[in-house]
Amino acid sequence: MPHDVLIIGGGFAGLTAGIALAESGKRVCLLEQKPYLGGRARSFRDPTTGSVVDNGQHLFMGCYHSTIRFLETIGTLDRIHFQSRLAVPFLDRGGRLTLLDCPDLPSPWHLLVGVLRSRSFSWKQKLEVLKLGRVLRGAGPGSATVGESVAAWLSRQGQSEGLQRNFWDLLCIAAMNEDPRRASAQLFERVLKLALFSSPADSRLGIARGGLSECYTDASAAFIESRDGLVQTGRNVKQLLIAEGVCRGVELASGERIEGFPVISAVPWHQLAALIPKDLLRAEPFFAGALALRPGPIISINLWFDAPITDLEFAGLRGSTIQWLFDKSRILGADDHCISLVLSGAHEHVGREKEQLLAVALRELGEMLPAVQEASLVHSLVIKERFATFSPSPEAEPLRPPARTPIRGLFLAGDWTATGLPATIEGAVQSGYTAAGEVLN
Repeated sequence: MPHDVLIIGGGFAGLTAGIALAESGKRVCLLEQKPYLGGRARSFRDPTTGSVVDNGQHLFMGCYHSTIRFLETIGTLDRIHFQSRLAVPFLDRGGRLTLLDCPDLPSPWHLLVGVLRSRSFSWKQKLEVLKLGRVLRGAGPGSATVGESVAAWLSRQGQSEGLQRNFWDLLCIAAMNEDPRRASAQLFERVLKLALFSSPADSRLGIARGGLSECYTDASAAFIESRDGLVQTGRNVKQLLIAEGVCRGVELASGERIEGFPVISAVPWHQLAALIPKDLLRAEPFFAGALALRPGPIISINLWFDAPITDLEFAGLRGSTIQWLFDKSRILGADDHCISLVLSGAHEHVGREKEQLLAVALRELGEMLPAVQEASLVHSLVIKERFATFSPSPEAEPLRPPARTPIRGLFLAGDWTATGLPATIEGAVQSGYTAAGEVLN
């Protein structure tokens, strides 16, 4: 039976597009190059310990409305545990622990009261947060301008260097995967409004209670296949079949041709160029912007100890190279004493040897958690994702393409397309729904 739509790429974007189209009665053929689904958001078993490891720790939020819809559709939303209210612990060097705990009040009071009650901020810093809160609620002037960086915008809003370093920078790097001096202030302002100033429910954090792949890959494939679709891994697409301005299918590296109309490309931006005929790539300015996007690397450092070192599930790390800590053993209910550390926007560190990164991580962790001095490291795994995301610089926003291309029958999906969000799971899922909607239209 012929298929109605071809999708290239089996990450969140491609699978979401497949789900939406299958739900609408379309027969989908989804092809993934790698031998597994999940793309840049997946999990696997560490061969030494047998532990489930994510290739990078991902957080969900209550404002991830498209992602929640996607997970509800495939029946796996219960695998994400959402907080009852926003609560974020912070660790400083010396082991000082503070907490931002937001009460169940209407927005924005839940956040503002949480900040006022927290020992994470001095009184001067609390007043600075309240000042920026007025801007984000639209009660004061000072919205971010075109071309402005997060750091420049925050300084213009009277946010002190200490508050930026120990609070706003952590949020920026977590949400944007980029240094605040490089990241787009307009995009960050939009993220803050959606995540922190919409509603208390939207502000909650969610963590997968299993490996990330278990949350969506198998269930997505089963959903598509139950509706006369096909999901295949290990299928390396060599190029798109484009002639006379129309895309009619793909050619695989094996030489096999699969014709389908239309085609959704859900591959990362840096892989798209290899699929498009070179003469078209040179002649069509539409693709030039996407190819000019720059990568944002993420480093994950996974550490296995012989004993527990913290009773926190996660924490923001202040004054350190590493930004976030996750106790995977507590999150997954395992007894392997595994800690996952995240270093986002890692331009300056991705070229360092893994031994150097491990030494930095252990030193900084020991300065924040005294139990590290008593425990022994039994195993480690450093994962470098050089192309984890695109870099959301001010210059990048106008380069991000829409789902519909000038090539009839060719559509784009991916967190790097024009979603209005940084490269997050929510952005990827939204792009999948958008591409599917364009196909159906």
